Amino acid sequence: MMSVQRPQQLVEDASDDDAEMEMTRAQILYAQMHARGKNWPKAIGIVEIATGILLVLLGALEVFILPMIESKDGSKLIVWDRRNCYGAGLIAGLVMVVTGSTALRATMSQRNTTVYRFFNLTILSVLVYAGLTIFLIVAYSKGWTAPDQYPENSSRSEAHMFVTMVTVLGLLFAVSALLQYVDVICCGREGQDPLWRHWARCFCPCWRAAQTERWRRLSFDYSQQEEFNNRSEPI
Repeated sequence: MMSVQRPQQLVEDASDDDAEMEMTRAQILYAQMHARGKNWPKAIGIVEIATGILLVLLGALEVFILPMIESKDGSKLIVWDRRNCYGAGLIAGLVMVVTGSTALRATMSQRNTTVYRFFNLTILSVLVYAGLTIFLIVAYSKGWTAPDQYPENSSRSEAHMFVTMVTVLGLLFAVSALLQYVDVICCGREGQDPLWRHWARCFCPCWRAAQTERWRRLSFDYSQQEEFNNRSEPI
């Protein structure tokens, strides 16, 4: 009877230890995130959401609102062409709003999964904003967004100029968030599970197979040791 209760007790103790270690790791990670300021990542989340909303409004202004206001014959109520870089402001704004919302979610939940999701979206936003900034620069250099490309007395040129400036500002915010957390979340600390391991398990089948085989061997060794301990107990 004692030999039956002992493995069950060991399993319960191991589960409690794993839960305690996971909670401690999450608390350590969250404390390290707050090391640069008690409002992080809440502050960057609020700033990113505000920037994203501003970009969405400016993008809608040059794609929908101004064409509807300036249209005299009711045609071309939606302008989606190279003069507004095919709605670059709308795309950039939506990406920034989603990233900022994930930052606030990570602040409230204090879980590794939401923190990793925030960092993945931060990387995505950096790539998107870098690509859109290059696209805006190329469009201006080729003369697609020059003032003479818009109708006379149109305000779309000024709206696109503000879209370009806020997009560059959003790129700076995204890069700042990336640099703030790349060492803590991506590289990790001793005793933590860094984010690059999750990427390896997701994108590299060989890594996943090797990790599965490793855990299988560890589980087999643990079960063998438990069986030996149970057999060695006096009756």
